[in-house]
Amino acid sequence: MLHVLIDTILPIFSIILLGCFLNLKRMIDPGYIRTANQIIFYVAIPALLLKEISQAPFRENFSVLAVVCALGAMSLTVLFSVFCMKQLKIAAVRQATFLQSSFHGNIGYLSYAIAYYTLGETHFARLAILSSFVMLAQNLFAVWALTTYGIKEFTGGKRWVIPRQVLSNPIIITVALGMGYSALGFTLPLPLRKGLDILGGMAFPTALLLIGASLSFGSFRSMVKEIMGIGFLKLICLPLIGLALMRAAHLPESLILPGIILLAAPPATITYVMATELGGDPELAATSISIHTLVSALTYTVILSAFVP
Repeated sequence: MLHVLIDTILPIFSIILLGCFLNLKRMIDPGYIRTANQIIFYVAIPALLLKEISQAPFRENFSVLAVVCALGAMSLTVLFSVFCMKQLKIAAVRQATFLQSSFHGNIGYLSYAIAYYTLGETHFARLAILSSFVMLAQNLFAVWALTTYGIKEFTGGKRWVIPRQVLSNPIIITVALGMGYSALGFTLPLPLRKGLDILGGMAFPTALLLIGASLSFGSFRSMVKEIMGIGFLKLICLPLIGLALMRAAHLPESLILPGIILLAAPPATITYVMATELGGDPELAATSISIHTLVSALTYTVILSAFVP
């Protein structure tokens, strides 16, 4: 376990901590974070995904059974989260964010980075393909959580905010294009492949810096119960349920590890955005993202130690 922590996790999370340090020193300001986020989300990560997925053999990297197990694990976790929310007597203003944070993981930035630097390019395509289905499920469950437990009414244009976000998500669109390109057996021209490689090269280092620059811990003391509940559900229950289902389905290790890396992602930044815009608790979302991003260094160490020799 120690060698995984030192050789794999520490280098990745040191970039996150560097982003936090640079933010404290005012070397990264909100304007840069906003612009860099747009570049990474709309350009760099899609470029990397298109290159990796389009060049990977589709049949070897796509498994319907893996998709079913991942979505089944998420569905069971959502049901268990509702039960925990009632048992913990979470305040009404925090219920939607509590639920969403229990299943909505930071796939595009952290899970991708963990997988890319741990599994390498050869197996990264498997995770990327599976991630598109998990992302869709996350957003659909977010619609349910916010419309059922949010404090704002969804009327008029508000009702279509999340569906529009899903349909216009550049990562989901790029994965779909890459899957189609790979399934048809096409090959990217060399100049395009090199250009995508250059663009994709800035994706994860910058994404990790941005995660660090966005960390915030100010409200932890007023929401310990909620934070601990989210951590238990998101970082422990969801990946364990996913592992149990994948083992029961007799999936090969090469498909199980990418699935667990996806399911074990800490709460995503988008939970803060949705909480702000659609009737959740922004403070709970921001604090949960920050704390569980750091805690995930430990949970990912345990996961990788169990799978990587």
